[in-house]
Amino acid sequence: VVADAFGPREGDALRIDHGKPDGRLITLGEGTVTGVDADGTVTVEREMTGGGTYDGLGVDREAGDVAETSLKEGRWWYPTTYRGRDGTVRGTYVNVCTPVEVFPDAARYVDLHVDVMKHPDGTVERVDDEELAESVAAGTPEALAEKVRSVASALENAL
Repeated sequence: VVADAFGPREGDALRIDHGKPDGRLITLGEGTVTGVDADGTVTVEREMTGGGTYDGLGVDREAGDVAETSLKEGRWWYPTTYRGRDGTVRGTYVNVCTPVEVFPDAARYVDLHVDVMKHPDGTVERVDDEELAESVAAGTPEALAEKVRSVASALENAL
């Protein structure tokens, strides 16, 4: 596991680099590593600014909210749980992606369109299957799309 040998370590800053299938790279932000588990899971917390809503959750983003993201090298998904300043869970968003790569200063992956979320009331919702279908029509291999669907189904059942 890269984190064991090179970092990041608790207290380090870590960027989350969200690649898109068309080659764009979006930095979701930089957070503080709050934990590194024995299995290589790196937990990162980011303090959120106010304004707008959390993508897909339809919940207002408020200043002081905290996003806690768990990144495990090689896993085809990662969750981010959003909490209010008082610790109340505002929702969980799980991104299905290429296997996560963890570097000393950043975690990287390519977004594979489909996401699964758990709303504050406990409702689980899977979104963006139509984006995956469009991607397949544009040339994404069906075998990769099937892996995405399989991962998303497992996440739906687990949440």
